[in-house]
Amino acid sequence: MAHVRDTIYALSSGSGKAGVAVIRVSGRCSREIAVTCCGFLPKPRKASCVPVLIGNGTRKIDDGLALWFPQPASFTGEDVFEIHLHGSIGIVRMLMAELGGMVDVRPAEPGEFTRRALLNGKMDLISVEGLGDMLGAGSASQVEQALFHVDGRASEIFAEWRQKLVECCALAEACIDFTDEEGVAEAALLQIHLAVSSLQHTLQHHLSESDRGRLVRDGVRVVLVGAPNAGKSSLMNAVSARDVAIVSNEAGTTRDTIEASLDLNGIAVTLTDTAGLREKVDSHVEQLGIDRTIERLKSADLVLSIASYDADWLNSSFDSHTLRIWNKMDVVPAPLNAMVNLSVSALSGEGIDALIMQISQIAGELSDGQEPALLVRERQVHAVRTCLVHLANAVDSDLAIELVAEELRNASNELDRLIGVIGTEDVLGEIFSNFCVGK
Repeated sequence: MAHVRDTIYALSSGSGKAGVAVIRVSGRCSREIAVTCCGFLPKPRKASCVPVLIGNGTRKIDDGLALWFPQPASFTGEDVFEIHLHGSIGIVRMLMAELGGMVDVRPAEPGEFTRRALLNGKMDLISVEGLGDMLGAGSASQVEQALFHVDGRASEIFAEWRQKLVECCALAEACIDFTDEEGVAEAALLQIHLAVSSLQHTLQHHLSESDRGRLVRDGVRVVLVGAPNAGKSSLMNAVSARDVAIVSNEAGTTRDTIEASLDLNGIAVTLTDTAGLREKVDSHVEQLGIDRTIERLKSADLVLSIASYDADWLNSSFDSHTLRIWNKMDVVPAPLNAMVNLSVSALSGEGIDALIMQISQIAGELSDGQEPALLVRERQVHAVRTCLVHLANAVDSDLAIELVAEELRNASNELDRLIGVIGTEDVLGEIFSNFCVGK
C-alpha cells in the first residue's frame, strides 16, 4: 500500500537533447512539488509560464510551462503536476535530481502512471491494452485500431454483451424463485434462449474477425523462402530500402531469421529473411537456421517463394498465400513455363516497386475491414471462447434451471475478466512490462 501511495515522477518525453522536455509527477506530494518548483501553484488545467526552480525553490535553472491537474480530474485520478522545460540534458538532470531528493517521492516504474489510472477507475483493462498498442504503433492502421480500444468504443460493446448476460441471469433467477407459478419458467427460458442465441452469433462473428485484428496489431507476416543463393537477402534489402541482411555469393550465408518492420500504405508488415532450404547440410548451425525457417513458414501470412537461374524452385507447397518470385531477371529471364507471379532484379531494382505494390495489396486484403477489430489479443480471444462454452452449456435443454443460472454467471464472469473487473493482476505485469517509463 505504501508503494502505491508514493508520489512518482518521470521524464515523459524522449531522453536526450530535445526542443522540449516534459516531466510528469503524480501522487499526494504533487501540490507541494508544484509550489516548490514553480514558486506558486498554477491554476488548474491552464498552462502557466513559470520559473523552473531547484534548491527548495531558491535557484532558477530555466523558464517553462506548468500544468496542474487536481484529483480526480487527471490522467491517473491523483494530483498530477507536469512541467515543460527546455530539452537540455543538463537542465533535465538537475530537476530530476531535485525530485529524487524529496521525501516519499521516487522514480516511476514502466507504465506506472497508466497502472494508477487503471486502479483509480480512469481506464479499464481494454483501454490500457489499447494504449500499449498505440505506444507501439508503427502504421496508420495500427493507430486506428488502438484508438478504437483506447477511447472506450470497444469497452462499450463489451459492456453491452455483459448487460445482456446480466438480464439473462435475472430471468434464470426468476425461474428458480417462481417455480410454482405456471408458465413463468417456460416463458423466461424462452427469452433466455433467444437472447443467448443472439449473443452467441455476435461473439462468433467477432471471434472470426480476431485474426484480422492480430494482423493489424502485430503486422502481416511475410516470409521469404527459397534455395540458397536465390537472392532472398538481396531482395529483402531492396524491398526494405536499407541493408537489413548480409549479402554474399556463398551458399548458406543466412543462418538465422532476420526481420524488418515496414509500413506499406498504412499497413504494418513484418518481412522475414530465412536460411536457404536444401536437403544436404553439413553444418549444424545451418541446419538450425533451416529449422527456424520451417517454424516461420508455419506462422506466415504471405510466403514469397523465390528462385533464380542458379537456384531452382523448392519442391514444396505452403499453407499460406504464396507469390512465386523470379529473381535476377537482369541476368536470366524467367522460364516460360515457370508459373511466375512476378519477375524482379534485386540488383538493378527492376520489378521491386511492383513487388512492393503486390505485397501491400495482399496485406491490405488480409487485414482490411469496415471497422477496427474488437478482439486483438490472445487474452481477449480466450475470454470470449470460454464465454461461448458456458453459453452453449446454458442452452442445453437437459440442464436444470439452477445449472443454467450458474453457466450464465460463469459466462458473465468471463466478460468481467475481459474488461478487467476481476482477475486482472495476473496479466498486468505482462502488459506494463512493454510500457515506457513516464506513461
